[in-house]
Amino acid sequence: MEELVAKRYSNALFEVALEGKTLDKTGEELSVITEALKDHQDLFKALKSPLIKPVEKKEIMKSIFETHLSKEILNFVFVLIDKNRSGALPEIGAEYHRLLALHNNTIEAVATTAVSMTKEQITELTEKLTKTSGKTVTLSNEVDPSIIGGVFIQMGDKIIDGTLKRRLTEIEDRLKEVIL
Repeated sequence: MEELVAKRYSNALFEVALEGKTLDKTGEELSVITEALKDHQDLFKALKSPLIKPVEKKEIMKSIFETHLSKEILNFVFVLIDKNRSGALPEIGAEYHRLLALHNNTIEAVATTAVSMTKEQITELTEKLTKTSGKTVTLSNEVDPSIIGGVFIQMGDKIIDGTLKRRLTEIEDRLKEVIL
């Protein structure tokens, strides 16, 4: 249900932002709200609470975000409060950013390696992923020593596992088959 709500509201917001040529600004402002809700769970609980009246929720949000958000985004949040949908704000933000990435033909990817990648390696891998995916790739690097070596890439819903850990596991599985 939350997914359906998120899609409907994010689609509506995206259409308005597209028409008003404020796609990036709207995305940034949604990020401000969703990060604040993630960092301050008490605020998020208050926003979702049926015990707090919508008028009070609006006052709370206005007092916190009035100087950080445009009037349009603040009004969007007020509509969510009125419709008792404010608990879906994180999902709405995520869905909006997915729509924005589709619109801009971009995709985020995470390359997990045993040691930090150099800037040159990140640039080279970004170029290869951009070429193979046909989209502009934004690549970040995470370190996980347990993969031993190689690289594990998650790009959208695609996974490329070129890790030494996976290869060793495959060899181990083949040896077990031979022994049995």
